[in-house]
Amino acid sequence: MKYYLIAGESSGDLYGSLLMQQIKLLDAEAEFKYWGGPKMKAVSTGQLKSIKETSFMGFYEVAKNAFKIREFFAFAKYSIQQYEPDLVLFIDYPGFNLRMATWAKQKGYKTAYYISPQLWAWKEKRHKILRDYIDRFYVILPFEKEFYTNLDTECHYVGHPLLEVISESKKVVPIKVGKIGLFPGSRKQEIAKHLKVMLAFAVDKPEYHFVIAGVSHIPKAYYVEHMDQYAANIDIRYDAAYEVMREVDFAISSSGTATLELALFQVPQIVIYKTSNISFMIGKRLVKTEYISLVNLIAQKEVVPELLQDAFNELALETYFERYSDYETRLSTIAIYQDIRKDLGQGNSSAIIAQDLVSYLQSPQSPIS
Repeated sequence: MKYYLIAGESSGDLYGSLLMQQIKLLDAEAEFKYWGGPKMKAVSTGQLKSIKETSFMGFYEVAKNAFKIREFFAFAKYSIQQYEPDLVLFIDYPGFNLRMATWAKQKGYKTAYYISPQLWAWKEKRHKILRDYIDRFYVILPFEKEFYTNLDTECHYVGHPLLEVISESKKVVPIKVGKIGLFPGSRKQEIAKHLKVMLAFAVDKPEYHFVIAGVSHIPKAYYVEHMDQYAANIDIRYDAAYEVMREVDFAISSSGTATLELALFQVPQIVIYKTSNISFMIGKRLVKTEYISLVNLIAQKEVVPELLQDAFNELALETYFERYSDYETRLSTIAIYQDIRKDLGQGNSSAIIAQDLVSYLQSPQSPIS
């Protein structure tokens, strides 16, 4: 079978690579064309677009790159028609993928969507695209099944794919914090907004060792320009986020997949996020959820603090660090993390989806298992 996948960001690259591996185990003749990153590239040579090009976030940032995004739509339509896949699989990246899904289904292609858009936070009416234009829809957060059922939109909860790569282990919790991880994000605009404040916080704490988790698809000079004036207690490592997570006692992390990854590694954290003022003002009017971090969303309560927009500053980091790095507080946070893990499935999400997709392509009438 021929599969065309679109993943526009780092997390989608990870989930896509895991799924491609499982598909290959079941479909010996599987061929892939895809938009993705280094993890998907390690599985197949069929890369068409890189996440270096496609990763945008925020209303202002998307508007600023409108011409480039139009080019992406044109390229996607052309390359799908040239390839004639048996299935077009959309992985997260909703601003782009929901529009492409509508086009692909109208053209007669079989479609699947993996990782729910955050419709439970805003733009709930877009569920109609998933209901009307998607043949197979897979969600990974436990509360999403009920949400879509109430909207008469068929989906299948498969558990979270991070459990496939982060094994359960007991973490030794030191009495005092020694090493702190800094996770500024995987996009240029995130790093620009986050890293300078993180470093200003770190430079005043020579008693701690700080490690920045960098990503190689961002030019190294982009990190260095923020680091030149800072102290020797700060290191940076590229494409080694999980190694950093295993080592650190505490973290400051941009909201996103990293917050859940840190929870699975049992690392207490402060979640931060800052975007353009325009994007934040629009988002504040539209978003319906009380929390933005995956940890708090899954727990449906505040497990980790969230410092957003102007609330993210050096003084606030200092205040919340003192409160949440306390030994007893860290133990309590990790106990809740362990409960969260239990709600995320059996660690076989990709295998479940691969089996369902291959069965569906062989017999389109087969029900979601």
